[in-house]
Amino acid sequence: MFLFLFSGCFSALFAVVAELAVFSFLVPSGAGMDPWHLGLSSGLSTIGFVTFVFVAVIEESLKLIVLSRQAWQNRIGSPWTSSALFGLGFAATEIALASLTSGTGLIPFPPMVGMLVIHVLTSLLYGFAIPSGKNRAKIALVIGISTHLLYDVVLALV
Repeated sequence: MFLFLFSGCFSALFAVVAELAVFSFLVPSGAGMDPWHLGLSSGLSTIGFVTFVFVAVIEESLKLIVLSRQAWQNRIGSPWTSSALFGLGFAATEIALASLTSGTGLIPFPPMVGMLVIHVLTSLLYGFAIPSGKNRAKIALVIGISTHLLYDVVLALV
């Protein structure tokens, strides 16, 4: 059980490292932008949207890969429990890292709940799609990336 929680935590840490690497190439040096504030008063900047696409692809692909590997090793008993715990670990790590880097302490409640919901739901989606075959897993990945991207864009515009 705790394997999935820890797998989610470590996957989130790896995703952050990958996101920072991508972000360092996308944002020009000295632009004064950070990954949590990519929106502009007039809407979402192009660089912000592109960064959100990369973030969604990295996070969702990584979740699918790790959950697929665990399913291949027959570690997934109940998709509900294992996938939800994985998503919870992923979200908890992302919330903790966002809070540590926010400069104001704990991030506001609505984004925190949003992170929790988006990561648990997409992890559940993958947990049920993986045993159904590669085609359903691919469709689930597209849905997961789209949902994550929509959440990020809405959060940036609010």
